[in-house]
Amino acid sequence: MSNLWPKPFRRNRKANDKPSFCSVIDLGTEYVKTLVVEVREDRAVIIGQGMARHKGSYASDGAIGDIETVTATCDQALRQAEDMTEEVYGRKVVPDQAVVGIPGSLIRGAAYTVKQKRSSPTRPVSQRELTQLLQRVQRLALQQLSQEFASQELALVDSSIAEIAIDGHRVTDPLGFRGGNLAVTVFNALALRESLDGLRSIAEGLELEPPLLVPETQVVASFLKGSEVIGLDIGGRETEIFWTRNGGLLASRTTPLGGQAISQRLAEGLHLSLQEAEALKLSYSRSQINETTPASVGEILSGAVMTWLAEVERQLMALAGEGNLPHRIHLWGGGSELPGLVEAAKIFPWMRELPFARCPEVETLNPERIPGLLDRTGLSLGRGGLTVMGLACWAYAAEIESGASLPDQLLARVTRKDFDTFLGGM
Repeated sequence: MSNLWPKPFRRNRKANDKPSFCSVIDLGTEYVKTLVVEVREDRAVIIGQGMARHKGSYASDGAIGDIETVTATCDQALRQAEDMTEEVYGRKVVPDQAVVGIPGSLIRGAAYTVKQKRSSPTRPVSQRELTQLLQRVQRLALQQLSQEFASQELALVDSSIAEIAIDGHRVTDPLGFRGGNLAVTVFNALALRESLDGLRSIAEGLELEPPLLVPETQVVASFLKGSEVIGLDIGGRETEIFWTRNGGLLASRTTPLGGQAISQRLAEGLHLSLQEAEALKLSYSRSQINETTPASVGEILSGAVMTWLAEVERQLMALAGEGNLPHRIHLWGGGSELPGLVEAAKIFPWMRELPFARCPEVETLNPERIPGLLDRTGLSLGRGGLTVMGLACWAYAAEIESGASLPDQLLARVTRKDFDTFLGGM
């Protein structure tokens, strides 16, 4: 992920500096999750966490609806996290600074590739040559996105290099390499300016400073460097599906099927209210069943999971296009903790319809895999907390020099200098 905007937490540290704190907010689809984080030189330390349920769907057509209600829900969750700091940290911590995730449902984006035949294959690739190619790929990509979303007022919120290749061989940094063909793939993420203004309004309503807004799907993608992966973030109201390569996003899609759709199937099958079905599903997932639990619960849930898998298969078909999909599939999000879901995904006949070169390997992605993070609360958010904990790690990365590769730094520099009209005013 490129540092397109100055990071509000970054400052020159001295030995006598006071601790730096920030609030972290993941709006989620069903629950708001919040953290209070102490940002140290070597890691982010979680000293408070909170959660509150949304009163309904808050987003429609890429925009946030009832900002006042969403702000109240965030305030409830944030107060929980702040109150917890008193016990965990020894005093109450109420940060002014914040990192707020941009939900995947609010993001529009696409990857764009430019291939260039080099006039002197024996000459090493220079920084100037790479910069000019990045300027070209960004100009063509943003022109295409502007035409595709001409009716919407969008702002660029992130750009990341998904792949660099020389003569078809992938490299992290092409400088100094020789070859006849140089190709760069860049993923650009955009959001409605109205949505970004809505997130800033929420932060203002919480009496926070202007927040650092970070696309959530790309936060998770950045932890998956060194591999090519299909990611499935199973939330309450929807599932985010994305394809990442070496920490860069190639494509993403959203389907309105998540944990709540499974609860709805249970409610219909057992003639329960949605709230009763949700409670039964949670009890079942925690193995808290007894003689009063209907025998058909497992069968109904299995059927709902198969419906979800069929929808994921359909979305992956659209995502694949004409190429092969990566054979690694990672699952996370609260919905992935439903008993039987991961097992069903592991034995699902993925190669029946989809272009996998080999049988996919399905595994879960847990918060423990996030680098540079320490949780002092002793309370696990499970796989549903992966995104908000990833955002906490991003707060740490924003405080220090993030160690971005030279190509990423050049991309950020090019985007800020030549395409500032697309930026979201961050």
